[in-house]
Amino acid sequence: MELRFALLGALETTVDGSDLILASAMMRGVLAVLLLAGGQRVTIDRLGQALWSTPPKSAASNLRSYLARLRVTLRNAHPDLATRLVTMGHEGGYRLILNSHELDSRLFADLARRGRDHLLNRDYALAEITLREALALWRGSAGQDLAAAGTLGQQLTHLNEQRVVAIEDLVDARLALGATTDLLTDTRALVLEHPLRDRPWEQLMRALYLAGDPAGALDAYQQARRSFNDALGMEPANRLQKLQTAILRRDEHAIEPTAMTLPGRTRTCDI
Repeated sequence: MELRFALLGALETTVDGSDLILASAMMRGVLAVLLLAGGQRVTIDRLGQALWSTPPKSAASNLRSYLARLRVTLRNAHPDLATRLVTMGHEGGYRLILNSHELDSRLFADLARRGRDHLLNRDYALAEITLREALALWRGSAGQDLAAAGTLGQQLTHLNEQRVVAIEDLVDARLALGATTDLLTDTRALVLEHPLRDRPWEQLMRALYLAGDPAGALDAYQQARRSFNDALGMEPANRLQKLQTAILRRDEHAIEPTAMTLPGRTRTCDI
């Protein structure tokens, strides 16, 4: 049996190449929660908190009904598939058994981690290949067809955040490989979509400078400064201020792509 679950876009399930249709929005939500649990036990209370901001009094009975219907749907798709949805007996709760290669969000997380490791190790070409493979798994916003009023919404937001980080890592790899002018469209789109993230502004400033437009790089800093001041009442991050100073001084060593530092790690990397 070939099984594939996809959360990086609308929720999709295919069994031996055929789509498994879950007509009920709540059934799709229940399945999404089980998928994101990674094979761990999920209690009825946790399911309720994931799907409603304030679970109704009927939440427990409703969820058991959705789970029963989900099991029947799985069984109808393939006799062996219903055994993947396990009732935990005296412990209570449910778990969905799946292999890591069967869920696109797990594949993405693994590829994105490997891509960043390649970036840290200065293997920029392999980083680019791996990150492009990771990002190719996305078909839209995570769980875009799910009504997630509870903690499921937070989990999907986190997945979307990891996508943005992977895009930023890919831009770093491309900059380090010498891309500049052909990156400008991508980096400009990134700062428009995420005007309060430091890293895309930094990447845009470097790309502009390295493309021979230092004035444009300084203008990008001023745009970033206005964005942060208007939205947050604060100045850009120290890394952006240092980059502006480097551009004013034409400090090529500080501006070159190998001078960039990846955020979110205790270890620094000259990228």
